[in-house]
Amino acid sequence: MFTVMQDVRFAFRQLRKSLGFTLMATLTLALGIGAATAVFSLVDAVLLRPLNFPRPERIVALDSLRQTSGEGAVMPNDVSYPNFFDWRDKAKSFRSMASWQGQSFTLSSSNGQAQRIDGMAVSAEFFRVLGVGPALGREFARDEERAGNRSVIVSHGLWQSALNGDAGAIGKTIQLSDETYTVVGVMPSSFEFPNAPDAKVWVTPSQAMEGKNASGTQRGWNQLSAIGRLADGVSIAQARAEMQTIQLALAAQYPDDNKLETAVSVKPQLEELVGDVHRPLGILFGAVCFLLLIACANVAGLLLTRTAARKSELALRSALGATRLEIVRQLLVESLAVSFLGGAAGLALASAALRVASQFLPNDLPRLNELALNARVFGFSLAASLVTGILFGVLPAWRSSRLDPALALNDSTRSSTASRGQNRLHSLLVIGETALGLMLLIGAGLLIRSFDRLMSVDPGFNKDHLIAFRVGMPPKRFQDDRLLQLTQRLQERFAKVPGVASSTYGFPLPLAGGDMSISFTIDGRPNAQGEDPTARASVVAANFFQSLQMPLRRGRLFSELDARKGSAPTMIVNQAFANRFFPGEDALGKRIASGLSSDDKSQSREVVGVVGNVVRTSLAEEPKPEYFIPFEQVPLGPPVFALRVTGDPVKYVDTVRAVVAEIDPSLPVFGVRTNLLTRSTAQQKFQTLLISGFAVIALALSAIGLYAVLSYMVEQRTMELGLRIALGAQRGNVLTLILNRGMALAVAGLVVGLGASFALTRYMATLLFATKAVDAGTFAGMTALLFGVSVIACLVPAYRASRLDPMETLRSQ
Repeated sequence: MFTVMQDVRFAFRQLRKSLGFTLMATLTLALGIGAATAVFSLVDAVLLRPLNFPRPERIVALDSLRQTSGEGAVMPNDVSYPNFFDWRDKAKSFRSMASWQGQSFTLSSSNGQAQRIDGMAVSAEFFRVLGVGPALGREFARDEERAGNRSVIVSHGLWQSALNGDAGAIGKTIQLSDETYTVVGVMPSSFEFPNAPDAKVWVTPSQAMEGKNASGTQRGWNQLSAIGRLADGVSIAQARAEMQTIQLALAAQYPDDNKLETAVSVKPQLEELVGDVHRPLGILFGAVCFLLLIACANVAGLLLTRTAARKSELALRSALGATRLEIVRQLLVESLAVSFLGGAAGLALASAALRVASQFLPNDLPRLNELALNARVFGFSLAASLVTGILFGVLPAWRSSRLDPALALNDSTRSSTASRGQNRLHSLLVIGETALGLMLLIGAGLLIRSFDRLMSVDPGFNKDHLIAFRVGMPPKRFQDDRLLQLTQRLQERFAKVPGVASSTYGFPLPLAGGDMSISFTIDGRPNAQGEDPTARASVVAANFFQSLQMPLRRGRLFSELDARKGSAPTMIVNQAFANRFFPGEDALGKRIASGLSSDDKSQSREVVGVVGNVVRTSLAEEPKPEYFIPFEQVPLGPPVFALRVTGDPVKYVDTVRAVVAEIDPSLPVFGVRTNLLTRSTAQQKFQTLLISGFAVIALALSAIGLYAVLSYMVEQRTMELGLRIALGAQRGNVLTLILNRGMALAVAGLVVGLGASFALTRYMATLLFATKAVDAGTFAGMTALLFGVSVIACLVPAYRASRLDPMETLRSQ
């Protein structure tokens, strides 16, 4: 231990003597380790960290698997309340099972102010499945799921803000969406359900059981997510087999609604939560590991150069009795010292990067609130520093330990085989980092091209100068006629705002969140029991298509007459709907009965127009069949408003809130969107920016590495080059000699990088839009870019070699 401490002290003395080398190596490693640490913290928060519940591996998600009519595809789907209740009653593989559904509420305060808060409607055993009970009060009971119940469990934060942290809050009431709820429980401050991290209240599904055609009583209305805690000794496969049997029995018993519900998916809740982000995050982590390897290669090159300059010192130590092991140990300690300095700086960079990253991370990325520098991340940074220190320190240490003291101490042996061996190691490092740099550049180029093509997609409407938002309208106060009256009054008032060109509303609004697929039947085309086709459905204002500037293909748009309650039932379909269900026919005049017409499911609507396709949830989606119904004929609930303005939509946010407050100050405005593309393109933008940043750093490091090795080579061959010029060699010949050497290394690295890129970019296929994984233009362009940068990196040392003064050189040698 004493000897090691001596080596450490000596290492830091050596690093202080070579501040230039120390700063360059530390900065290079800080970039690599910092980027790797930041990405690892993201991977750890999203994928690796277990859910914060007791025995989280026993919690599973359950999805109904629906066979798509006419296509044979099986897709995960939500579950209806009646089906869920049957699952819960019949399944024996679970200790408990629960349903949940996201929901928003208007929280009223004593001073008349209102705010929109997130919450959930959950079944009785929800908290029991998670293994976390209320800190105060109790959980829900099954009889509280019935119509008429108004029980609520509140979060710790809401208990403090709305109930003043009163220990006697149980039994008190709060106003949610103009309904009086009785507080039966308060959750611990640490509790958070990761699928709905912002939830502040939890209520029972009692409201879904109320009213005419209540959604909670309809077996075909799939709207829930379900979770369960496996019984002890039961595997996921066993639970899946039991649920398959139960679902097949339900399909036979209720064919009208369940015929296409073919099975039940049972998988870990963490897997359900993170969805399909495994591959994007895996690719990001792989890219940052490449960057870290490039940094290691660069520092290894710096160390080779440094140890070459110290060969006399090392040879003297060897001549005085130092063993090869002692020399290797000393040099490895110096490498580790540099590495840990880089790791400390990298950790600081990672911390700063995570603070900035919150502005760029996509909002739909799960578990973002868990992103932090914790003990696991610190451990990763420490391990990365240790591994990189060994990686870039082994070669120089091993190489230096093989020096012949007699040759090293003889100043005349400048062009020894040791120098040639040193150059070979330098060359291999440059080839390796050039190859890795090209792979990162090609990956970034593919993502940039993909993102550019995504942004050039026509969404089917004019997305510019639009502001979209929702107004909280409590259902108890605003139903049917009152909902229509308030909606129309708001629309008329918004239209009078200076700078507003048009005001409309509908649900769902393209790219504003929300989607809805409803079954339908076409007159004269009977379907087998339980096999009615489905399509996207929207309820919209009469001027919806004009305001969004959606093109009319055939027929007409809705008129004011269509927007009157009780008028003749009409419908507009999109081009995809017409192509799918009326190929070779004219869709105009056809009559279709939609499941949206809940009061009379047999009532058919006349198709009066065909409009262009619009994207609903993502620019990357294929056009899907969709039909539109006048909002006034089927007022499902509060719509999404959209205003087309003449200036910057951001400037109208306060005006919108003021207008709503004039009409009713208790109505909150929420879900404001001033750029409808932001959410749709957030994930692709984040991936593109991050890998592009890595590629830029890799490009710089590759150029620096090539420059360094050529500069070292010129320094080692100074006497030879001076002799060449003295004996009549043209300066252009010397320039070409050095340039050819550098370009040979660059071309070798490019060839290796191209081969590796062909093999690896296929794993990026799922991240790309309208772009092939092997895109010839991208491969050629990025190869040319790195080649050009390599030429520039080679020119400086080559030019310096060609300008050597032969007399000065020979005199100094």
